[in-house]
Amino acid sequence: MSLNKQAVLDAFQNKQEGAVPFSVWHHFNPDEHVEASRDPKIFQNDVAKEPQFVNAVDPDFIKLMDDGYFTYDFNNVRDPKDLAELSKITEIASNDKWLTEQARLFHEQLDRLTEAERDRVILSNVFSAVSVFKWSLVKELPSTELALGDKRFADLYTQNPQVVINALKVINQDIKKQIEVGLNAGVNGVFFSTQEIQDDRVGNEFFENVQKPLDQELINLINRDFKIGILHICGFDGATNHLPGFVDYQLPVVNWATKVDGYTLGEGKQLFKDKVVFGGLGNTISDVLFSGNRDQITTAIDALLDESGTKGVIIGSDCTVPRDTPVEHIKWAAEAAHTYQQRH
Repeated sequence: MSLNKQAVLDAFQNKQEGAVPFSVWHHFNPDEHVEASRDPKIFQNDVAKEPQFVNAVDPDFIKLMDDGYFTYDFNNVRDPKDLAELSKITEIASNDKWLTEQARLFHEQLDRLTEAERDRVILSNVFSAVSVFKWSLVKELPSTELALGDKRFADLYTQNPQVVINALKVINQDIKKQIEVGLNAGVNGVFFSTQEIQDDRVGNEFFENVQKPLDQELINLINRDFKIGILHICGFDGATNHLPGFVDYQLPVVNWATKVDGYTLGEGKQLFKDKVVFGGLGNTISDVLFSGNRDQITTAIDALLDESGTKGVIIGSDCTVPRDTPVEHIKWAAEAAHTYQQRH
């Protein structure tokens, strides 16, 4: 059984918790990076499977899944891999289909939840301009080729950094419109996903002088419009990030790949100056949430909380869990988190 909303809000507000919240989620389509405009089934699956998942796992809080809306057609650009084309980029209109379809998606997903489910903390999902841009460079390819997006990004940036920076600034303005879509739909907060470029040609100078200021613009908007914001430093598929570089990202909750980036929940809580930390579990088929039995899952969560403590800690995964993660395993994990204090 899910925790009551106040217990979840207490955790998000870094208060002493009577019970530790738990939540995970997974994608509802075979390839979440295929744009919904190319296949109507993607939108249909997002709508139909969100309430099915919520009903099945009974999460403490909900992230609305938006498979198919990770990238979009840049305005006035036929091929973003062409610098001459990219230099023409302009902002999308507020009634662009990418935005209006997401508005429709959120409303339909929310309408299909029960009244009690709609009363939970509900988040929308937003990616950084850097992530959106680099994925747009490989959107004609399957998601197994995402790493090529980093290489193509670095190729463009080393050839003409100003064109790339200008494009990122425009994309950032479009993402601000996307954040407003969630606000207007009635979500309670934003799950903001960002990641460093995984190519040595684009290093810390770019991160500090270009990416970080752009990310901070979005964070400022999230903080202005919402009381809840989660910074997701994405380590999907083995991507690495230098966590100290994100310490001054001013979202109140932080989630990162503990299995990849080398900081436990407790260490991360120290690094991020006692912010709320979220995660701890791996998100692959070899990790305990997917492959373990009940005792193993309980033992793993107990070990996480033994190390981190229970104030300002929310248990979840490093990133999106596999689509076929057993529902029973998710329920076992939630029960272990909820009952930790009673059992210790």
